[in-house]
Amino acid sequence: MKPKHIIGGIFLCLITWALSGIWGCNGLLSSSTTQPTQPFRNLGDSAHYVGITACKGCHSEKHATFIETGMGQSFHLAERKYSKADFKNVKPVYDKKNDLYYYPFWKNERLYIQEFQLRGRDTIHNRIEQISHIIGSGQHTNSHFWMDGQHLFQAPLTFYTQKGIWDLPPGYEDFNTHFNRKIDIECLSCHTGMPQTKEGSDNIFNKLPLGIDCERCHGPGSLHIKEKSSGIIVNTNKQADYSIVNPKRLPWKLQVDICQRCHLQGNNVLKPGKKFTDFRPGMHLDSIFTVYMPSQKGDNAFVMAGHAERFQMSACFKGSNKGNLTKYNADINFTCISCHNPHVSVKKTHQDQFNNTCKSCHNPESQKSKLHQCKLPEIDRSKSTCAGCHMPSSNTKDIPHVSIHDHYISRTNTKYNLQNNGKLNGKNVIEIIGLQAVNSKNPSNRELFNAYVSYFEKFDSKMLYLEKAKSIYNDPIVELETKIQYHYNLREHAQIIELWETKSNREQKDALQSNAWTQYRLAKSYDLIIPQQDHKALLHYEQACGVMPWNSDFTAEYANAMVRAGRISQAKEMIVEAIKHQQKNELLHFNLGNCYYRENNIGGAIKEYEMARSLNPRSQAILILIDIYYKTAPKKAKILFEEAKKWADPKILRSWSF
Repeated sequence: MKPKHIIGGIFLCLITWALSGIWGCNGLLSSSTTQPTQPFRNLGDSAHYVGITACKGCHSEKHATFIETGMGQSFHLAERKYSKADFKNVKPVYDKKNDLYYYPFWKNERLYIQEFQLRGRDTIHNRIEQISHIIGSGQHTNSHFWMDGQHLFQAPLTFYTQKGIWDLPPGYEDFNTHFNRKIDIECLSCHTGMPQTKEGSDNIFNKLPLGIDCERCHGPGSLHIKEKSSGIIVNTNKQADYSIVNPKRLPWKLQVDICQRCHLQGNNVLKPGKKFTDFRPGMHLDSIFTVYMPSQKGDNAFVMAGHAERFQMSACFKGSNKGNLTKYNADINFTCISCHNPHVSVKKTHQDQFNNTCKSCHNPESQKSKLHQCKLPEIDRSKSTCAGCHMPSSNTKDIPHVSIHDHYISRTNTKYNLQNNGKLNGKNVIEIIGLQAVNSKNPSNRELFNAYVSYFEKFDSKMLYLEKAKSIYNDPIVELETKIQYHYNLREHAQIIELWETKSNREQKDALQSNAWTQYRLAKSYDLIIPQQDHKALLHYEQACGVMPWNSDFTAEYANAMVRAGRISQAKEMIVEAIKHQQKNELLHFNLGNCYYRENNIGGAIKEYEMARSLNPRSQAILILIDIYYKTAPKKAKILFEEAKKWADPKILRSWSF
């Protein structure tokens, strides 16, 4: 399975991630301000996150306006007041590829999304899930999450506010995962305060704040609050308060890394031993992870959250921010916050504010630019804005139905030039030539190999990426873990076994005992290639489930292997326990049905197979139901057979004749 666009479909809610501080093109800090000489003290582990409410007591004005911004509105409970979607005269969204319809509706002030399938006028599949959360401020989209027990998933329907339409979420047009797209920490950490997952799970959250909060730009606030509560007050007109990060006092490179944490969307490859939650404002982003994006030719398209990268390509940025950008400079005069006040909604910012930022350099009295006047005719000039021409809006290449301002400020890439060249329709030809590390100059082959393999797995299944990985496969620095992942994506399970058994040493194997995904891939490989040696597959399944006991998919696969090994009772006990915390996992019910079937409990098996079928109209359970009903209920069997003809392997269907 390839849950594509996991990162891309969720970044829709954010306006440019801006930094805290005074805004305006000039004078972010006066030159008389004392230059920071020490690191901020809340970067260390002793400081912890306290949440936005703790900040509100002293900063009520900032709080009141911030919660109205795209960041403040980025994640909410599913209540009408937070939804920007249109529910009047909604027509079901049809997924032609999978022959499924989707429909949103409110009932008793609760939001639901329905998935159904028709045969003529008859409904042959009907699944309805209650929505728990709305993600996205509504500036571009509202997407929807639901919870199976404590497990968080994305629902298969999104409202695109710019066009006012309902449609499938990004990526679903190619790979519809129904209600099964897991929401993990990488995705959610750019839409909330600092979330926290349950140990041993990827989509159960012990902490799930609503909306992005102050600490995502300022860092953990506990130390700051402790000192202020103790009466330790710093006159910030004279010196920095090092108990909490003030982004305006950081060097540009560290400032922009706060923005790039979420506004440099790509394939994020973690450094060894790091987690996505390890980044704190004031750190170098590339010390936590490197962001990889496709390198391409013949393309002016851009991604939804590529603002920071595009901005730094601009001549305005390069001309304004000269010198060593890694060092603190109080007079730096063009950054994200020159245009974006992070505490005030862009919707409540008058367009003159943006124009005036441009005019502060581009005017006859300024020495900062030789380009002083707009060249448009006066009649057109009065109807236009600087950004409207020089940062034209167009479709993003990763998110459907969305257009945003390109943050590459250019004289040639203007709205009018693009219109004349037909490039505002998002249909220009893209030639991918590889991946580039956007925030790191010299990535190692270890990391680059990882980037190519994971990009293929998560975003785009073009073989180009695995071919690029193959070209550096033999570099000794490439890790065993990623080589296994590479072969797994190519379905080269025999090579995985060979790599593990004959081309790896004890030290390498020991290091991967606690790597759940590696253990799972090994288990699947033994399961498929050497099924008669089921003890090896079971050993690795056990290891994977031991590390991630709350991953129900791992549990279901482990139980399935147990069933085939004749350990029915143990498998059934494991599945029943897993269903207690995730009741709507198709594989769990399918394998519980297998347990009952092996015990000759046909009634129990039918119940579980039907449950699996209700969760997925193309479940493999349907094929077993056809076989069961073939002798006991031939009419039911024929109905299921006709449906299965649309998706099942014809060789399997030849087993029955109707």
